[in-house]
Amino acid sequence: MTFKSIWDRYYIAIIFIITCFVLGIVLLIVTVNQADTEYNEVSIASGDSIWSLADDYAGKYKMSKQDFVAWVEKENQLIDGKLTAGDKIVIPVKQTNLEQDNSIQLANE
Repeated sequence: MTFKSIWDRYYIAIIFIITCFVLGIVLLIVTVNQADTEYNEVSIASGDSIWSLADDYAGKYKMSKQDFVAWVEKENQLIDGKLTAGDKIVIPVKQTNLEQDNSIQLANE
């Protein structure tokens, strides 16, 4: 069988498979890029700690303080959990949730 005869017989299936492959790659790229910007970044002020952030955010978004602290330490690669004023960390609160809830005060405000 030559390539021409395979193409003549199965061109619709070949086009379908290539289209699915390309769309899958595009979807994967969009999903990865969206995951990077999904959560909010907070600037750390003097005296802030992961536990104080957990007090402010964890209860409002149905997450225990322990889960909040563990998530922040893991995602921000914090070994000892210490924060330095001026640092920026990602917290497990979606940006859209912060925009809707105006009662939350960010650590740098």
